[in-house]
Amino acid sequence: MTIRPADENDVKNIASTYVHNHRTTYKDLLPAEYFETLTEEYAVKKWSDYIADASNRVWIAEDEDGFLGFAASMPDEELDGVWYLDSLHVCEKARGKGVGTALIKTVGRYASDNGYGKMSICVVKGNYNAGSLYRKLGARHYKDFTGKMSRSEKLLWESTESFGSR
Repeated sequence: MTIRPADENDVKNIASTYVHNHRTTYKDLLPAEYFETLTEEYAVKKWSDYIADASNRVWIAEDEDGFLGFAASMPDEELDGVWYLDSLHVCEKARGKGVGTALIKTVGRYASDNGYGKMSICVVKGNYNAGSLYRKLGARHYKDFTGKMSRSEKLLWESTESFGSR
């Protein structure tokens, strides 16, 4: 498996994985009206714009068989000096094989290497697999909150040093 920065050529795979994972993972956690707006076209524009923004970072994982997943990140808008793991999605075929862990560690190393002492992520309440993985990798509860469409929890890694440097 290799992990590399995403570019415009990766947007279709990112968008497709994003839509598929939202429809399967969140089908019982988010309201039905959310899924009415969740189209491939929407996702392609969202991720094209995200990658084009110089303050954001997106990495993809791939192997000889192709795309395995992605992680998107940016400065945390709520907490100073914190890097935010905005989105993590692994293809179903690649789950349980360390892809998510490798992507999280890549984001954490980037944060550490670029002066961000902490890293955060938000998890929709009920997404137990994701929350369990983040906690296993050292994230701790920061706060609960209600977003636009869900009850969520913000987790915080108190130090990005544990991710090491490149």
